[in-house]
Amino acid sequence: MRAFLAFLAFIAVINPILAQSEQYCNSDFGFCLEYPGRFSMLTAKGATDEPALFVADEGQTKIEIAGHANAAHWSLEDIYYMNFEDYLRQNPDLNIIEEKFGESQFEVLYEENGQLHYFRVQQRPGQYIKLSVMLPAERRSELAELSAQLSVQTPNP
Repeated sequence: MRAFLAFLAFIAVINPILAQSEQYCNSDFGFCLEYPGRFSMLTAKGATDEPALFVADEGQTKIEIAGHANAAHWSLEDIYYMNFEDYLRQNPDLNIIEEKFGESQFEVLYEENGQLHYFRVQQRPGQYIKLSVMLPAERRSELAELSAQLSVQTPNP
């Protein structure tokens, strides 16, 4: 019984360490990204005018996030076509796995050359935020958990 209690105490102590997350904030576009602590940020802190890039697994898994101005008030469909449709059309080897459209965001998952590419685009007044994840296709089972660990917080406009 003591061994079991010691094991539970060990798990209670180690679990928060394993589940630690980091935060990146972009002041120009007013959002913050919570991401798993195992990722290293490759973008200089404070460089808000470029996409922020994070890598893990010896560079095999990448996360990128960027804010984009939307002064023309493009719809989600417009943003989709500007960001993906031409690329998808020009690359017939792409395998579109899933597309989901909501009221203020859409998600796209496709495979190309053995890599999974996941995009989540959130629309806000006058801007949109594009989050992408890239990882080897054979690790597809990890994508749901990883995307759930990526949280973009934005204050109400």
